[in-house]
Amino acid sequence: MAYTSATPTSERQTRSRTKADSLSQSQSQSQSQQQKTVASCTAQRTNELTVSPAQNGVNGKKAKKTNEVLTPRSRSPLGLIPSHKSYRYFIHKYEVPRKLLHVSIGFLTLDLYWNGIKLSQVTPVLVFLLSSIVLLDILRFNFPSFSTYYVKAFGFLMRESEVNKWNGIVWYLLGLILVFLAFPKDISILSILLLSWCDTAASSFGRAYGHLTPKFFRNKSLAGTGAAFLTGVFAAYLEYGLIFPATPVVNIGEHLAWTPETSKLSLPVLCILSGFVGAAAEAVDFWGLDDNITIPVISAIVMQVVILRRQDWETLDLH
Repeated sequence: MAYTSATPTSERQTRSRTKADSLSQSQSQSQSQQQKTVASCTAQRTNELTVSPAQNGVNGKKAKKTNEVLTPRSRSPLGLIPSHKSYRYFIHKYEVPRKLLHVSIGFLTLDLYWNGIKLSQVTPVLVFLLSSIVLLDILRFNFPSFSTYYVKAFGFLMRESEVNKWNGIVWYLLGLILVFLAFPKDISILSILLLSWCDTAASSFGRAYGHLTPKFFRNKSLAGTGAAFLTGVFAAYLEYGLIFPATPVVNIGEHLAWTPETSKLSLPVLCILSGFVGAAAEAVDFWGLDDNITIPVISAIVMQVVILRRQDWETLDLH
């Protein structure tokens, strides 16, 4: 007697298809869940990048694309300093308060000169300020609660890369002190103007128009470097062509490296040379040092070498 299944063939086929459909539906749901998970992770990563925007061409690195590309010079993410989050463009991207402070130091230097203040009177004040800021930074590095208060109070003048590093003003003051101690008054003042104005001009115009001009080493743009050159020319003419001739009494008894009577360089050549020196000092990376110290020192060295005649070195009176 032949064996006959109790379940009809059509019913067995229906169950088989139902089981296959159920398995296919389960796999489809699993794939859909995986896709949702991947999409969620991607969205979360995108949101994180929006909060911590990638740097656009910082230190020669090509920027990553994000929903909102801010272009601070620091490589640190947005969010370490409260004021940077509150004013993402005014403070974080364009660094307006920091630039205003930077530029104002040049005008302050000219004002002190106009009122007859000597380098020997200014240097002790700079040393005191430098010592105070170094002490505050040491406290920041060792006491987190103090660091939090300091960053909230003065973070609008800092870059986020400076939260856990030395404040940029430390290098700025150190550069000023070095040139004040080692170089004649006119070269010291010129080096400060080049630091104060050329660096700011290069940064501002480079960010605004740098994408329209060619790039070269350190991702510097022709727009930024050109702005630094023109600013250097203007700074030299303002100092040697306008302010110094208008204040001859201020310079009585003090040595100047350049005067129209003693120097072989004419005023136009001096101004053009100052533009080249200011642009080069801002653009070139000197051993990875902070440009707040390299710009004034390198500028002062080059300007002194090309201005002074050989016989002046033996009798040079710095102050």
